[in-house]
Amino acid sequence: SPDNDRLLREADVVVLTVPGTGHASTAGLVNRTSLLLMRPHALLVPVSAGPINFGDLEAVLRDERPKQRAVIDTWPGGCWHYPNASCGPPLGPPDFPGSPVLARLPNVLPLPSLSMRDAAYWRSAADSVARNLDALANSK
Repeated sequence: SPDNDRLLREADVVVLTVPGTGHASTAGLVNRTSLLLMRPHALLVPVSAGPINFGDLEAVLRDERPKQRAVIDTWPGGCWHYPNASCGPPLGPPDFPGSPVLARLPNVLPLPSLSMRDAAYWRSAADSVARNLDALANSK
């Protein structure tokens, strides 16, 4: 819409908080066209993966807009590098759009789906930290 285009052209930070996977009205909302409408130095913070064309995001951030940035906590296939996480399966192979190739770009801050973690994950993480601190304290 014209209002969305204007917003993209004028905003320094775009936080996308629309419904994710399974919502036809938001699918592909972030694509090459919308990314190129954004300011060259803009920051994109998507809260759900469904609206993002990760192939376009990777290509634009890598090749066309190296000063544009993204903080990505949502990944197309689930949790990045956390195969036993309760928020979904890990991503596909390294060349899959939205994979660690995208995460290694200098203008991307990758997060491991922290927003999708549940209470079981955080209990497990706390137990792991406690075991590591105990091992460190006991020089193991």
